[in-house]
Parts: sequence; structure tokens; C-alpha cells
Amino acid sequence: MKIKSNSNYTNENFSDLEFHDDIVEQSEFEDCSFISCNFSETQFIGCKFVDCEFKSSNLNLVKLDKSKFIETVFKDCKITGVNWTSLDWGSYSIVSPIFFESCDISFSVFNSLKLHELSLQDCKAHDVDFSDCDLKGADFFRTDLKESRFVLCKLDNSNFQEAVNYYIDPLENSIKGAKFSSPEVLSLLSAFEIKIDET
Repeated sequence: MKIKSNSNYTNENFSDLEFHDDIVEQSEFEDCSFISCNFSETQFIGCKFVDCEFKSSNLNLVKLDKSKFIETVFKDCKITGVNWTSLDWGSYSIVSPIFFESCDISFSVFNSLKLHELSLQDCKAHDVDFSDCDLKGADFFRTDLKESRFVLCKLDNSNFQEAVNYYIDPLENSIKGAKFSSPEVLSLLSAFEIKIDET
């Protein structure tokens, strides 16, 4: 089945779609699944996804201008280089509408977004910009955060257990009630330029 603009899809299962570098405008998807699809460099403009699941799909460099996600899950997907700030976030005020599990979201931008309880479990998140984000209650369990930026973030009650390669300055970010695992938690001391005797 080919995805078309200005269309509504409900309870549809899309699999093995090759939709590289295409454009979909003003379409709505509800209770749909996308399995092993290639949406790399595709533009979803003004689209809406409700209770959908993307699994084992390629969304590398996908553009999501003015699109909206509600209770949408990404599993085992490659979603690198995505500017998540271009979505329509206007009506979200309680919790994050997107969930990532075992995904690669490297080189993405979440700058200045309010995403309470964002779930990034067992993901690769290299060089991701979380600057000035409100991520209270977010879950970064077992996620690799190498070179990702946490500046002026609200990370209260977030979960960084078994996460690795993060750098979080406690003087620049709020981390009250956040959970960390040893030995990675020692990286929080890097901002103080102190020496730790590990003997």
C-alpha cells in the first residue's frame, strides 16, 4: 500500500515500504504500524500519528514539519539527524508523546522542548542536543549519550541508570531526585575539576 497525501489511515499495517525522499502532506494515521519501512529523507508535513508504532524502520534525516505524534512508539529504528523542534508541540503539556526503544537517534535536536517522561531506553544517542529542555521524569535507561548536550536542562526525577558516556554539569542542570548508576555517576563531578582516588 502506498501512502498518499491528504489521506486518513486507521488500523493499517505497513511493511517493507520504500518511501525514500518522498513527501506526504496533511495525512493522519491512527493505530497504524510501520515495520521494516524506509522513510529516509522523507518529508511528513502537517501529518498526525496517533497510537502508532514504527519498528525496524529507517527514518534517517526524516523531516516532520508541523507534524504531530500522540502515544507513538519507535522500536529498533534508525532516526538520526532529525530536528524534533519542527513538530507541532503546541498542545502537549503533560507528558512526552513519543517513546524510543533500542533506537539510534544520534545527531538529533530537541532543543528547548518540554518532554516530561520522555522514554529513551537502550538507545544510541550520540551528539544529541537536549539544551534548555524540560525532561523531568525522563528515562534514559541503558542509553549511550556520548557527546550529547545537557545545558540548562530540568532533569529532576529522571532515570540515568546504566546509561553511559553522559556529561551533566550539576551546576548548570537541575537533577534533584534523578537516578544514576556507578561508576558513571562519578562523571557528575567532572565540572568541579577534582581528582578522585580510585584505589
